[in-house]
Amino acid sequence: MTKINKRLNQKNRIGNWIHDNPVKAIVIVAILVRLIVAVLYQHITWYPDSGDYLHLANRLFDLDLSGYEGQRSPGYPLLILLTGFSDVLLVVIQSLIGVYTLVVAYRTMLLLRVNRKMSLVTCLFLACYLPIVFFELAVLTETVTLFIISLIFYLYFRAIQRNDWCWKNIVSLSLLCGFLILIKPFYIFFPFVLLFLALMKKGLKGITWSKTILFLCIPLSVFLGWSYVNKVNTNYFVSSTFYGFNLAQNCVSFAERTTPEYEDIGNIYVKYRDDRISDKEIAMTIWDAQTELEVKTGLSFPDLSNKLYNYSIATIKENPFLYLKQVIISWSDFWKTSLYWEPQSFGVSEASNVFLYICYLERIVLQLIKILFVILIPVNIYFSIRKRHLTSQLIISLVVLTASLLQAFATYGTNSRYSFPFEILIVISVVLNYQQYLTYKKKKTA
Repeated sequence: MTKINKRLNQKNRIGNWIHDNPVKAIVIVAILVRLIVAVLYQHITWYPDSGDYLHLANRLFDLDLSGYEGQRSPGYPLLILLTGFSDVLLVVIQSLIGVYTLVVAYRTMLLLRVNRKMSLVTCLFLACYLPIVFFELAVLTETVTLFIISLIFYLYFRAIQRNDWCWKNIVSLSLLCGFLILIKPFYIFFPFVLLFLALMKKGLKGITWSKTILFLCIPLSVFLGWSYVNKVNTNYFVSSTFYGFNLAQNCVSFAERTTPEYEDIGNIYVKYRDDRISDKEIAMTIWDAQTELEVKTGLSFPDLSNKLYNYSIATIKENPFLYLKQVIISWSDFWKTSLYWEPQSFGVSEASNVFLYICYLERIVLQLIKILFVILIPVNIYFSIRKRHLTSQLIISLVVLTASLLQAFATYGTNSRYSFPFEILIVISVVLNYQQYLTYKKKKTA
């Protein structure tokens, strides 16, 4: 009986310590999980995207962008450059960034008045969510993007809560949005949506016209500046020369239904789609056809991308309903969960199946949360209109909804990667709704 009492007392002491030191508990759990994964995985995952980032990092190191074909923007390559091209140091930094992201998430939840216990439990779950950890062990932008977006929302909500739109906060948010766009130009919509929602919530009392201009100035300068660099090197004023390939991916199911002008492109596209000579997803068919298209057209990558863009526009005009159908598929794929790893590369092979089952269960939980989030979007909109109050969960909902729609219209493929940087915010939004429901239920029964 004494042993049982000692164990209970020990558990109580641990529980009390965790309750009194939530940030330390989150950090310790997050580090332990990452150390366990690193010891058992013993692998750094490289993807085709990784090689593109490394190539641009080398260009930046040489201070020579002449002739660069403009596939990637320099945000993530700068991080590779700062690590001295050490992939080990890169994933160590990404793991540390991942741990700090959890701290930011916890502080965001407290800021939004989620109770301490619920905030702690939520962040401990996120600390153990393995797909996040495997992204940290991959040479991909997702970990850094997740951190920057989480930090932007923390500073944004803090400014809203305190109605503190001082120059320091404006500059901080503008710089972070600018760096986010430097990582991935797709996020050019971000500062505009955030500014619009801030003005809706607080009006023009805290944000003057000069602050509005400054808030948008840095992100726009980054976007337009990099587009100009691409204009100099490729003759196309675009943030990425992937744009034609990306849009063509949305035409994969009706590639042959094009105009006579682009019949040759359509035929090659269809051949690779129907023959499936690659084990890639059907959405990636246009990349299988890239080499033959380059030979057939004699065009460079930027020129071929521009031709594919024109092909896509013409094909979409011929098949608007099929395009909208594909957009719906792309939009629904946005809400799926991602797992980027190489299970066959585990240093301790016996651990592979164990991690597979854990990831499977965790992704089921997150998938259910994402489904609930989508269901709650119209609910949040309705109650905000009814109460004339822009809630934090509605702000998150509108930003994520905007991202989901824009990516769906732009491309079809690895769409769930677009939602990954918002997953922590999605969880926070659902928790806010759940706490709101508990408060309502308590008042009703009182």
